[in-house]
Amino acid sequence: MRLSDLGPLLVAALLCACSANNSPLATSANGLGAGTCASGSPLAGASYDVARSRFAFGSAPSVEDAGTFVRWIGSDGVVGISSDGSELGIMNARAPETNLPDWSADLSKLTAHATDYWVSMGVAPCQLGPSGIDSTTGGGGSIDGGFTRSTTSSSSVTLARAVAGIPVVESLAVARFNTDDQTTEEAFYWPEISAAVVTAALAFNTRLADPNMLAAYKAKLPPDAQGQGQVVIHHTSAGSLSPFQSATTYQVFGADPLGLPGALNFDPSGNPVTTAW
Repeated sequence: MRLSDLGPLLVAALLCACSANNSPLATSANGLGAGTCASGSPLAGASYDVARSRFAFGSAPSVEDAGTFVRWIGSDGVVGISSDGSELGIMNARAPETNLPDWSADLSKLTAHATDYWVSMGVAPCQLGPSGIDSTTGGGGSIDGGFTRSTTSSSSVTLARAVAGIPVVESLAVARFNTDDQTTEEAFYWPEISAAVVTAALAFNTRLADPNMLAAYKAKLPPDAQGQGQVVIHHTSAGSLSPFQSATTYQVFGADPLGLPGALNFDPSGNPVTTAW
């Protein structure tokens, strides 16, 4: 997960969180307990709830409303929530909480812990797809100029979103927990997907599950889109200034005009989809 995944304006706004007023901590409503994955229903979204946050602010955060986003600023880090509902938590440089070990070295326990956290924010368990772990190991320099190798690793958990095995590509829920059970990295965006898009995705997926139908469909696609693909749901990316939209596509990895690998998307009729999600 990259900070740029939530939009450059939100990232820049968070990194510039140098002065804050003394307004009381505010919270946002969430969809706790809401939403199912029943056929014909919308895919319920979830909203970040500061009251349930475990982010390592370092001090009681003050709130600053900048119009298109709201940020909660503590002595050690800041959480920003954009007008589209996307959330990003960033620690300040040299914040002590980031140097603490992970909450658990057991990746299964770490994943379960992160899952419980986002479910507490309103994520419906039936929408959870495969999870991923992004691990890094840091290093540092000694005072005599020599290199000191660090054995402290940092692992963040990324939860994918799906409905009936169909990925919802741009949704994300990322968190890294330290031994104090505080998060030192967060990214969250879980918007509602309309019933029409979900229904179309389920029908498209059922259609392409038939080998004959899949062969007939792929015959409509260009030569660089003949690899293995899958039906997905796309929606506007976090932090975007564009109006929200979502759609179902057949996504396959091929080559762009420069010969570089990339995702190619096609609608149920086989027409290219060029929307920049």
